Amino acid sequence: MKADLTRSTDKQDQHYRAVRMQQGRVQLDADWNEQQDILNRRIESETVDTVGHSGGPLANPGFLLTGNGKNIGIGVGRYYVEGLLCENANPVTATSQPHLPGNASPVLPANATLLPLPPANAPPLGEIKVYDNNATPIDPPDGLYLGYLEAWLRHVTALEDPLIREVALGGPDSATRDQLLWQVKLLRAGDIGANLDCLSALPAWTALTTATDGKLAARAEPGTPPKDPCLLAPEAGYRRLENQLYRVEIHDDGSLSADRRYKWSRDNGSIVTRVTRWLGEPMADEFEVASIGRDAYLAITVGCWLEFFDDTFELLGRPGTLVQVLKTEGNLVTLDLASATGPLDKALYLNNPRVRRWEGWAKLSPVAANLNSGWVELEDGVEIKFIPGTYRVGDFWTIPARTATADIEWPMAANKPAFQAPQGVLRAFTRLALLNCQAGVWSTLSDCRQLFPALTELTNLYYVGGDGQEVMPNPLALQNLPLPSPLEVAVFNGKFPVAGAEVSFSVSHGTLPNGTDTQIIATGADGIAGATWSLAPGVLNQTCTAQLLEAGQAATGKYNVLHFSASLSVAAQVAYDPAKCADMAAQGIHTVQDALDALCQKSHGGGCCSSVGIGGEFETLDVALKVLLEQGKRDICLCLLTGEHRLADSIDLVAPDGTHLFIHGSGPASRLVLRNQEFNFFDFASLTFVDFDIIASGDNPGLRFQGCQQLSMQRMRLSGLTVPGISLVQIADAQRIDLSACLINAYSSSGPQHARELLDAIPLLVPLENALNTDEGELFAAIPSKVLDVLAAYSAAQRKAFGQQVDRLQLVLNTHELLALSTLRGDIQTGASQRRLALSLDRLRTELLLNRTGFALALADADADTLLADNQINGRVSLYGEAKSDEALDLDLLKNLGVALRRGRVRLDPGNGDLRLRNNRLRELRLGDERLERLRQLAGAPDGGVIEGCYRSLLADANTLVRTENLLLAMNLALSQNPLSDSGPIAACIASQGKYIGNFTRESTLYLLGHDAGQQIANAGLHFIEL
Repeated sequence: MKADLTRSTDKQDQHYRAVRMQQGRVQLDADWNEQQDILNRRIESETVDTVGHSGGPLANPGFLLTGNGKNIGIGVGRYYVEGLLCENANPVTATSQPHLPGNASPVLPANATLLPLPPANAPPLGEIKVYDNNATPIDPPDGLYLGYLEAWLRHVTALEDPLIREVALGGPDSATRDQLLWQVKLLRAGDIGANLDCLSALPAWTALTTATDGKLAARAEPGTPPKDPCLLAPEAGYRRLENQLYRVEIHDDGSLSADRRYKWSRDNGSIVTRVTRWLGEPMADEFEVASIGRDAYLAITVGCWLEFFDDTFELLGRPGTLVQVLKTEGNLVTLDLASATGPLDKALYLNNPRVRRWEGWAKLSPVAANLNSGWVELEDGVEIKFIPGTYRVGDFWTIPARTATADIEWPMAANKPAFQAPQGVLRAFTRLALLNCQAGVWSTLSDCRQLFPALTELTNLYYVGGDGQEVMPNPLALQNLPLPSPLEVAVFNGKFPVAGAEVSFSVSHGTLPNGTDTQIIATGADGIAGATWSLAPGVLNQTCTAQLLEAGQAATGKYNVLHFSASLSVAAQVAYDPAKCADMAAQGIHTVQDALDALCQKSHGGGCCSSVGIGGEFETLDVALKVLLEQGKRDICLCLLTGEHRLADSIDLVAPDGTHLFIHGSGPASRLVLRNQEFNFFDFASLTFVDFDIIASGDNPGLRFQGCQQLSMQRMRLSGLTVPGISLVQIADAQRIDLSACLINAYSSSGPQHARELLDAIPLLVPLENALNTDEGELFAAIPSKVLDVLAAYSAAQRKAFGQQVDRLQLVLNTHELLALSTLRGDIQTGASQRRLALSLDRLRTELLLNRTGFALALADADADTLLADNQINGRVSLYGEAKSDEALDLDLLKNLGVALRRGRVRLDPGNGDLRLRNNRLRELRLGDERLERLRQLAGAPDGGVIEGCYRSLLADANTLVRTENLLLAMNLALSQNPLSDSGPIAACIASQGKYIGNFTRESTLYLLGHDAGQQIANAGLHFIEL
């Protein structure tokens, strides 16, 4: 700071904590200033350690940049930059900032570190402009701009703030001030549509914010011993008669002219006065100042240099014009105008014009540090030396010179003057926002600020598990019924568990472990508190509330309040659709309990469904449907009798309005075999298949269900050979879909081929050949006992040979196939039972035939409320249409799409349906080819767009997902307690919100697009990457 100081004594490496005054001693400015430096360093270091490089408090975050037509609004509040507190008390714009001249453009020119001076007499700007070569304000170039905050220290005296001076003292000033200034500026980052975000590396930003590496050393002139011992040594060291504080400051870093220059003062640049009359009024080389100086030494004198500047120069960090003094007379100063280093137009210095005395200036000539040359004398034995490096306008060093020692005070290194980095000016930078400018109109793309809560506000209550449980009561022995799992919540401070926190559980009915409806439970070392809840027997739906206590009391509104629900599993609580039973529909029966009661009162002499099969009312299913529909039946119930069923002709039905069809069988005992036949159902009001097998052999066009309002498949087993792009089960235009407890085996032609290759490699498995034939759907058939007899009878030599054949396949099979084969090997070598061998062979058969992905299920749209529960689906599940492509996750596409979602260029638009995946074993989840192509188009589109018709929510709970590189897309997405593949990229999750709780894996990755990983907990081995 350019104050009248003795010296700066602060030494950070000494770790001084305080300055202690002693009685009866002289008080020096250096002591008090060192105390303030110690305090500032402590406060700013502590702030950086707590907040980070930069951040704003959640309760009052400042400096939100908002595009507002042709200007940018700057929000009220506080923000910390490298420990410095920046405060904006009032809403302002980029052109009305309190510390930026109103006629200055806030746009930083290319390759510059300082804002340019506004043209002479330029009026204040009402919009963000830049000045062209004719000094005309024009719109900034179109492009993406980084809005950033720059904070720096300004030295303020009574010349800048008259209230600092105590007028009662009669004129002299006392102390000065350090003022923290902030300025919001704009740096062009790229063209419109460039792939940039708040974290993008920008060369211009790096050049602006990187600290300079130029350094200076200083010394008192060393003495040289005379060659003649009879002569006295020439005078050396510091030779002035006054103690001085020299200041060396960079005047031009090369960005303002072709040369780098520095200036110096023996009084720390502290001699400054206000200009009261400008040059040319009337003499061209004469002007008048408010004060020539305090005395003959601390005054403007002949031969010194004066720097002309005003508030505009100072606030923009730009140096003024230097000019040498020819003479002085009173307060009149005559200049050598030929020596001026820049313009002296009065119009450039209208805001509080002032002059500062300097002793001289020179061109900066760096010399390597290890050379003895390059020392430049300032005066009277004070010498300096610059080394090569970068310097910035305003960089300064101070050099105390003392007459008592005839020396200067300067750090030493290896008995030589040390090269020191500049002492200032202190500047700090941080990114605020990424903005778009087009035709002068500004819009905000991304808010780059980092916000933080108060340290006392980080603790909160989080859900762990236990919600949504059911328990079955015994009406014959009513008593409270404990739920299978405890209710669990967690208390965390940030990412750290809080032990000993008190959580209050309160239930609407039933009891907690203490026998009452309310209990306070403390968290354990893992931060989790759990309570066992026993439901009351007479209330179907019951609730529990958990809340975190503070000093034993509820802190309303401060912490999350968690709500659990549980219910009694009773038939009266399960809906029944009487559409297929006219008499029940007429009675208004709609619960399972009422239906069972009604059935109990009926005669048990016969059934209510028409039978199909040998000995039934209809011989084949297609004939039954044709006849009943032609008879005008709209409520049809069919029972497939035991045995194998064939069709006389394909089924390709468009149902009349209001048609309800229910088909059930006898489990695996009822098998429908399709031979190159279609199986299509269109426009049914409801369609339900329960308890039978469908085996699609030959050229399989798939099972198509389109326009069926309600589609339900329960305990079905479906099998067939599939080709890419034609799934075994195809569903479109439904309103509600329920697939539960089904087995779907979709294999491809490569599966049987792969199995034959294994038999060739392991001849001892040839007895299994017929069991690997899939033409007639034998995939569902049990392993023949004669095969088990052959394997069980293998001799010791055959068992050994079998093991050797398996060893040769270690590098050929995938993990699941190898594990199944190794299990079989172990069973053969240990002479396991036939039941054990049957299980091992069936597992091997499944992996060989189905691990080569077929196409199992295609859901064409997201307009149906869809439930897939307790299924085993061996084959690809395609969402939003058929997924024919085997393309792996395209990380470039995902990154571009993630950026577009984060910037708001692409958004999700929900359809009408939700997708629930519960307790399924799935091999693969993919997005349809058309939907994937749409994502690719949107990711690359400069104007973005909408991803139409997404599931409103996709909730996946307790599913086993075998393969990697899956794709999930929904507005809201949650994965909970799912065992996932052990390694690799599990999936890319595209959603506006995502929650990930308690999933299992060893070392896998989940890519997140459109949302962050903020709501994930207890996911062992699962790494989240936000794109």
